[in-house]
Amino acid sequence: MTSITNIVNQISSLKLLCFVRILLITIAATFLPSVYSSELPGYTASYSAKYNGMDITAKYQLEQLDVGTYIETSEATSIFGKISEQAQFELNTVGQIVPRSYQYKRSLMGVSRREEQLFDWDNSQLTYIKNGAQKIVPLVPNSLDLITHKLQIRRDLEVGKTTFSYPVMSRDRAKQYDYEVLTKEMLMTVLGPLNTTKLRRVVKQGKKRETIIWLADDWAYLIVKLSHSENGDNHQLNITSGQVAGRDIAPLKMTQENQL
Repeated sequence: MTSITNIVNQISSLKLLCFVRILLITIAATFLPSVYSSELPGYTASYSAKYNGMDITAKYQLEQLDVGTYIETSEATSIFGKISEQAQFELNTVGQIVPRSYQYKRSLMGVSRREEQLFDWDNSQLTYIKNGAQKIVPLVPNSLDLITHKLQIRRDLEVGKTTFSYPVMSRDRAKQYDYEVLTKEMLMTVLGPLNTTKLRRVVKQGKKRETIIWLADDWAYLIVKLSHSENGDNHQLNITSGQVAGRDIAPLKMTQENQL
């Protein structure tokens, strides 16, 4: 989930930029399917975060545009400005996510910035555009963007995976994003108790930072909480409302009653 990090970064430090970008690092079934589902359930979700007394809110939405074509949008706002992201992608014939474009817009304290990635799979190249300047770089096979790799985590959880590794095109270069499942946990949220899978991003040994993500098992593994710690500081992102496949996210007790 990325927009929140950049808002607060303009106000304080590069460390804060990393925090918000991680926050927008924006993700069941009892019986796991053996193959990926052919469709993605639409969803909307709102989140809150706080940094040094400053309130930040974020909203995410996934919509199906056509058969096999989707768009996810996010927006983070504070009193200092707004950041928005958008990713358009497809599901191929075997249910894999294939990114087509990614856009990033930032307007903070009167300063604007716009970035865009265009994925050209036929020619194995990525066009990166920043404030109108264009650069073409090699496209790593099976790579994702900052939004779609989080969706891929959710799909991989559905088929029973417990470790995850993705090449992610970040601006004009490829980076490796690795995650691992820690445990299952009943998490108390403002919506009530939810069954969750607790996930950790794996970083190089010696790095003094940790990112933990909780994803709702009964709600298509939507992210409901994220905690990031670095050099003794800790920041959290928490869900405040959400809907998956047209259904409001309900606490665990109500979910169990509806299944009886």
